[in-house]
Amino acid sequence: MKKNVLTFMGMLTLLFLIGCQKTETPSHKNLKKAKETEQIKKTNVPTVFIHGYSGTERTMKNMVKDFEKDDFGKEELVMEVDESGNVSTENMNAEVFKENNPMVRLVFSDSKSHQWNQAEWIKSALTFLKKEYHVEEVNLVGFSMGGISSFLYLETFQNDETQPKVKKVATIGAPFNEFIENEEQELDDILKNGPQTVSEQLVNYGNLSDNLSKETSFLLIGGQLSESKKGDGTVPISSSLGVYNLLEKKGIPVKNEVIFGVNASHSSLRKNEDVDRFLSDFLWQS
Repeated sequence: MKKNVLTFMGMLTLLFLIGCQKTETPSHKNLKKAKETEQIKKTNVPTVFIHGYSGTERTMKNMVKDFEKDDFGKEELVMEVDESGNVSTENMNAEVFKENNPMVRLVFSDSKSHQWNQAEWIKSALTFLKKEYHVEEVNLVGFSMGGISSFLYLETFQNDETQPKVKKVATIGAPFNEFIENEEQELDDILKNGPQTVSEQLVNYGNLSDNLSKETSFLLIGGQLSESKKGDGTVPISSSLGVYNLLEKKGIPVKNEVIFGVNASHSSLRKNEDVDRFLSDFLWQS
């Protein structure tokens, strides 16, 4: 497997100030409405939330707390993985997860490392969950770089016997095709044919795609600021949805959602009501 470290490290700089910005949490009227009209399915399958480049334990905290506040699930654990793959935890007060849609925040000590390291650290975290919490199935939610690291994890380690089965994966503003822009290519064409200009990274994902399971479902979420700005200001739509065509051709269940407008900027996606609504429906109501 070819490590696209040099190519990828260039784009990481663009995400330095994005992964852990703090803002106020918006109201969640749409999320509450969804909860009232749809049946929430409560299981003991944990959903692991993974931050982006330069993120911290706070990056996904508001999203998790909003889901908890609206009774979609219960935060049970915060996990941190260091550079050697060692796992430390907070809130470890039970031997097994209850049927309350347990939520876990995963934090990398070195949050500025490349996706290959992060994929291995996800493996370490899920090994821990299987061994210590007897987890056999898990969902993943990855913001920005956390999305592509999750995808690479699946292509590299999903068949390892130490790993739980990954049921669902949701990515939010994940740069699958790096930061290659194409303002001319329309959404329908991206979904049908894939990006017109393909990065070495995306080619590598294609080469590893035979390792993906058809039993894992995907939701790809991207942001589009305006009709002329086909991206979230950092990650183009052709990148955040860059593996849609690849997954569909493999017969792997995949959905996509595009968030439009000023609240679709990259850092705002993890605090966007519509993103939360799409996630809750995908994870716990479908």
